[in-house]
Amino acid sequence: MYLLVEGGIVLSLALGCALCDQLDSANNVIIPQIYEYEDFYTCRRKFKNFVYCVSDTTLQPNTSSNLWKRILQLQSNRRNFPHDQLERGLCLNEYYDDVTLNNDTYKLLDIYISSKIYNQYGLNSHSKINSCWTTTHFAQHRTFGECFFVFISLLLILTTSFATWKELNNSATDSIIIKSFSLRRNLQWLWVASKPNSLRYLEGLRALGTLTILIVHSQLPIIRMPVWNTEDLESQANHVMFPLINSANTHMIQFFFTLGGMVFGISCLTHFERFPEFKIMYFLKKILRRLIRLLPAYAFIIFYQATWYKRMKQGPLEYKFNDYCLEHWWTNLLFINNYIQPTKPCLQFSWYLGADFQLFLIGSVLLMAVWKYPHMKNPLISMMILVALLTPAYVIYNTSTDATMNFDMRHALAELRTYDHFLKYYLPSHTNISSYFFGIIAAMMYMKFTRSDSQHIIKPLLKKLLTFSLVVLFSLNAFTTFLPFVNIDNKKSIFNAIFGSLLKCSWGCSYSILFLVFELKSKSRLINVLSHNLMHYLAKISYCVYIVQYSVIYGLYTNFHVPMIYGGFNMLLLTSAIILLTLICAMFLYLAIEAPIVQIGNKYITSLSANNTSSKNVIEIKQIKQL
Repeated sequence: MYLLVEGGIVLSLALGCALCDQLDSANNVIIPQIYEYEDFYTCRRKFKNFVYCVSDTTLQPNTSSNLWKRILQLQSNRRNFPHDQLERGLCLNEYYDDVTLNNDTYKLLDIYISSKIYNQYGLNSHSKINSCWTTTHFAQHRTFGECFFVFISLLLILTTSFATWKELNNSATDSIIIKSFSLRRNLQWLWVASKPNSLRYLEGLRALGTLTILIVHSQLPIIRMPVWNTEDLESQANHVMFPLINSANTHMIQFFFTLGGMVFGISCLTHFERFPEFKIMYFLKKILRRLIRLLPAYAFIIFYQATWYKRMKQGPLEYKFNDYCLEHWWTNLLFINNYIQPTKPCLQFSWYLGADFQLFLIGSVLLMAVWKYPHMKNPLISMMILVALLTPAYVIYNTSTDATMNFDMRHALAELRTYDHFLKYYLPSHTNISSYFFGIIAAMMYMKFTRSDSQHIIKPLLKKLLTFSLVVLFSLNAFTTFLPFVNIDNKKSIFNAIFGSLLKCSWGCSYSILFLVFELKSKSRLINVLSHNLMHYLAKISYCVYIVQYSVIYGLYTNFHVPMIYGGFNMLLLTSAIILLTLICAMFLYLAIEAPIVQIGNKYITSLSANNTSSKNVIEIKQIKQL
């Protein structure tokens, strides 16, 4: 009996060891490097008539290969890179004498890479050239658009310099151009404090939110960069806490929608109290002032992207970060780029500007109704809450998308332009309407609370409500860590619709309650920090930071020597450089374009309003005299 037991144990151990050896042989095979790039700049310096090509190589299936089995195992996890897709950057002059770029080049490249991969890994492959560069690519003449952009830039510099010189020399002038373009005046205006009754802490929150967005955006392109240690990126994407971080990153933009709704709501409601008589011109002037602030600097950056950006990013990475401002600039200027051509955007991050402007127009209509018919306020609040809950749920259910944005490396490598959830749920304004509505509702509550004598009762209740909303927010976001392990059919999923709607609304609702608690809170160190002049300064240039960040981030990334090593220290240096350059560029953009044109535009709108008012008064006087 004991012999049988001992024999069974020995046999089990032997089979177990054999199985472990088999698993180890499958797991310990050498996986091909996804990215292998020879140095582009060395190739360009070394060879007068250089030819440098980047190819996409696809490995062919081989069911008898342990390596192929391991690749299939890795690819079954959508958070990993597609390991059967390789990128190779080659300086062809190193392998072929007198090589030129023609049809034979493509065959030579395919033959060389295929033989090298087969010799190394025993797998067949097929390569196709993605892009090639030669001397002629860097000898192109300047286009009319590039020259015109330089002309506009020089004109702005000269105008600003002349206006500043006139101001510094105390030259007496009433010219609006001199006053508006003077650096001294604009720097003073940039640092000047807000009005005493304005919610300055909101500007501090806007500044912190903008810096957070800039930090996140400065690190996103690393996913598409050729790096040596792709396994480190994969390990982060597969971390158990990654879905929670991804959810926070995805819904960070709701902060700005809520903030925008609250600031706009308070501005309008304060005006309604001072001037109860309804005048549609108030909203028309608000729209006009907003366009004067947004369009000039926006158009300048779009013009740069359509002309000089392609020249600034010439090199082996330029095809990775395509921008379509030359073709689709009009969608941005009309603020419809979150609906029209979202897969080929001009300025990747500018979809928010389109969505925000559309929500601003919707908010204007609702607040006009409140001003015209004050008794409709409570029904409108109920309607906004209902729409905020039902709209995201309906879109998720009808389009059969995910409840929240799940991380898929293949979508990330395509900058999310192939991801249905991103295109149909993340970008449109109607799916982001909940946070904007919660911001407007918070503004209405703020106006009501500040006029109330029972703030000592309201403040504790708001704090309890904030605690409850944060618990709900954290619980809903914590559940996202379980979503990768839950098999949910997205087709007309009621669960996805309810969960996705509650998740998005929880962010907007929590932000709006937080803003109310901050405002009704007595003075504290946090409020003092948020209200500091430095925060106010950063908030004033935040719009320019947002529109210029794309040019800075991708301008830097496309000029790196690759492959690079992904690591904390490198990312810290890169992020710091991007933040510094973006803030500098944003400040110059603000001083040279936004501030001067806003001052000129506001002056003409004010004078136009004054003329209209005086004309009406004259007409009324004449009518009285006739009577």
